[in-house]
Amino acid sequence: MKKNIILMLFIGPACWFHGAYANEGLDLNSAVLKINRDVKSLNNEILSLKDEIELIKEDQRKNSEKISELSQIIELNLSNNKKTKDTAKKIQANKANKLYSDGKNEFLLGNYGQAITLFTNFAKSSPDSPNNKDSKLWLARAYSASEVYLKAKDAFLDYQANNQEHSKYADSMFELSRVLVKLNEINDARLLLSEMIQQYPSHSLINKATQLLSDL
Repeated sequence: MKKNIILMLFIGPACWFHGAYANEGLDLNSAVLKINRDVKSLNNEILSLKDEIELIKEDQRKNSEKISELSQIIELNLSNNKKTKDTAKKIQANKANKLYSDGKNEFLLGNYGQAITLFTNFAKSSPDSPNNKDSKLWLARAYSASEVYLKAKDAFLDYQANNQEHSKYADSMFELSRVLVKLNEINDARLLLSEMIQQYPSHSLINKATQLLSDL
């Protein structure tokens, strides 16, 4: 009986320790399994994020290509618009130059009314043309040849207003003086002829100017 009691006292604690270690082992296994599950879940999330990043990169690449294509289209349109505008300007300039050259031809043919119309239209359509100064002078001459002297006077004065350095300025002084004579503005004609003779003593029209002044 006594031996049985001693055996139970030895075996009881041993069993208790064995059970405790067994439970501890189960807890560790559960923890390891949980960690493995968490790691697997994180790996899956990482893979998912990588896929999303790749998709974002692909979208960015496509957007960059679209932006590049749009930029090229815009540049092409701007270039085409510039070419169109340049072409339109050239066509307009050619039309304007034709008005000017046709006006001179009509003047030389003695069609002064038609010349006046052409020079007037030229001035309206091409105010910045390099032929604008000459056109104003030819318009004044056409009015003078048509014996519309008041308009001829205004046209000559319009030409002279900002063209003192023009090669035909002295010619216009002599031609305007004759218009002033026709308008019976003799004193103004004398003053203009005197000014011309003084400023342009070597001009090809100087003899005619001197003679006209003498006649007045």
